[in-house]
Amino acid sequence: MNATELPREPVQCVIFRAGGCRHALPIEAVREILMPGSLTPAPGAPPGVLGLMQVRGAALPVIDLARRLDLGRAEPTPDRRLVVVVARGETAALLVDDVDEVVTVPPADFELVHLPGGSAHLVLKRHDALVGWLDPAATIAADYENEVLAA
Repeated sequence: MNATELPREPVQCVIFRAGGCRHALPIEAVREILMPGSLTPAPGAPPGVLGLMQVRGAALPVIDLARRLDLGRAEPTPDRRLVVVVARGETAALLVDDVDEVVTVPPADFELVHLPGGSAHLVLKRHDALVGWLDPAATIAADYENEVLAA
């Protein structure tokens, strides 16, 4: 399921905060949720990549999701987590402010919002608030800005 089409079946997802906003990813794209650890610098990495971290023997890029979404930077709080995401053969850890819940959302709670300029974005309604839906592959792509502009 991508960020521009309504689901036909219930969707299990992880809801978290980044940049002061709530976002969601499909559970099948989330490998695990971890505490942040030490980072190794990655000179020349795309914007938002904070560095590399070893996770279960593999070096993964750590992406500040708030910065990637142009919402500031992740806040240094004890609630910060890394959401390890796998999509299209790529794996990355998203640094988020906190993880709220894992929940199954019925199709009726999703809405496709058309923005000025023609782009459409999927949101879900949760507890009288809107939660932005993220496309896992586009979110961790090295050319994130190009993929978002093409959506």
